[in-house]
Amino acid sequence: MFNAVCVVSLAVATLSVILSYIFLINTNTELEAMSTNGLMFICNAAKVHKLVSKVTNLVKNVLYIKIGSGPENLLPILSKQIVNVYSNASTQNTDIRLMLKPINFPEKVPTNHAIDIIFYDSVLGQKVESLQQSINNLETRHKVQIVYSHGIEEITGGDEVKKYEYVAVGGTFDRLHNGHKILLSQAALRATKHVTVGVTDVNMIQSKVLWELIEPVEKRIKGVLDFLTDINPDLEYKVEPIQDMYGPTKSDPRYELIVVSEETKRGVTKINQKREENGLQPLDSYVIELATDLTSKHTAEEESKVSSSNHRMRLLGSMLKEPEPNPHIPKRPYVIGLAGGIASGKSSITEKLRLKGAAIVNCDIIAHELYKPGLSLNRTLSETFGEHIITAEGEVDRKKLGQIVFSDKNKLEKLNQIIWPAVIEETQRRIKALGEEGFEVVVMEAAVMVKAKWYKYCHQLWSVIIPRNEAIKRLQERNNLSEEEARQRVDAQTPNIEQVAAANIVFSPYWSYDYTQTQIDKAWDHLQKYLKN
Repeated sequence: MFNAVCVVSLAVATLSVILSYIFLINTNTELEAMSTNGLMFICNAAKVHKLVSKVTNLVKNVLYIKIGSGPENLLPILSKQIVNVYSNASTQNTDIRLMLKPINFPEKVPTNHAIDIIFYDSVLGQKVESLQQSINNLETRHKVQIVYSHGIEEITGGDEVKKYEYVAVGGTFDRLHNGHKILLSQAALRATKHVTVGVTDVNMIQSKVLWELIEPVEKRIKGVLDFLTDINPDLEYKVEPIQDMYGPTKSDPRYELIVVSEETKRGVTKINQKREENGLQPLDSYVIELATDLTSKHTAEEESKVSSSNHRMRLLGSMLKEPEPNPHIPKRPYVIGLAGGIASGKSSITEKLRLKGAAIVNCDIIAHELYKPGLSLNRTLSETFGEHIITAEGEVDRKKLGQIVFSDKNKLEKLNQIIWPAVIEETQRRIKALGEEGFEVVVMEAAVMVKAKWYKYCHQLWSVIIPRNEAIKRLQERNNLSEEEARQRVDAQTPNIEQVAAANIVFSPYWSYDYTQTQIDKAWDHLQKYLKN
């Protein structure tokens, strides 16, 4: 039915050309003029990749693409367009969703997001009203715009698409990106009944770059389901956490195909070995090439492919959650709590912030100053942990004290109970004095910031993290410790995952000096704009 409307009179087509020319030249693409969610009807699937680029900058959030026809065998073209559309979309911020079912009037077009602008192929000029009526989630106030398709080059070719009842696919699916969309779309395209998506649970993600910034598995599952039910609502979906690479594929005989990327294709052999052990038929596999990251934001430190790791790296120095007003402390000076474990590079971040103009209060230095010879804390520590921790000069031997407390959690807790109240009292006194001196921003640096909940004395919390093994290595080299001694000290700190959960902004000085500086610049620029407002 839909194919028939793609043939229109020359007069209608000519009018479409004129209207679309006016539209494409005169449209205001500023953010305030952008629509929220759009749906684009394209008559010929072979032209999708070219037409999408004409409108992506006119939609802020989600752009749906609904096709009407194509060559007699549509599936190979559609499979090819999945790769084309999402690969080219890596340079756009719009969430593009290529719907896999060709429209069939009067069938409704369901969407999870309400549509406030409709784009239609110029050859569909006679069917605009029918297109509007087909959308079941259309805003009452919406715009309709024409897009000229005459003369657009059509793609040809494409591999044969074999269909299966039960298809499986797996991944982390953190902050669903266009590489994920290719993987999920190719799985859905090949399924006639059911798609299972295994989403890696927390035990499977800890080897990934900045895994602490990965979204909770519940949120990732929701994102996958939202996308799949948009691109083909007729299929049955099961999206669930998995604790190993096999998921249900190792024991369920119904699965026939698994869709994998070039990176994960070696896992198919292991899955089929398990299936053979369980007396099951091996799975067929469909392997997808990695999508190249074409974004201008790409840096030397990042992967060349489209990846969640790149996205997480780009979050460094950005506001992860807006600060909440803190009525318990003065508005000025504005206090930034800087948290980070031992050997995380916190001091280098502090120095960069000092060069930006912030005053610094280092709680760790204050703690050391407070148990100098002759002070009450010095005597208290000697009485609590033994006189052998005091040197001939009366100083606290921090290495001996560390050996005691980092091997015994109870003794570490006792040390904290002695030190923390005195440290925070002196810290607050110094912050007040710096404010009186005229400093607008004070950075309060403390290794125990999160554990002691000292961020309640701050307006924002910024956290510094590096991988655990890197922290152990740095600590060994810096303090001349054995690997076991370094591990004890690192593991006694607040875990990275807790530092991140509490933070407004996160840094990681794990890569180059310049990459760290970029994070600082981003955070400081945001802070200055925030303070002005």
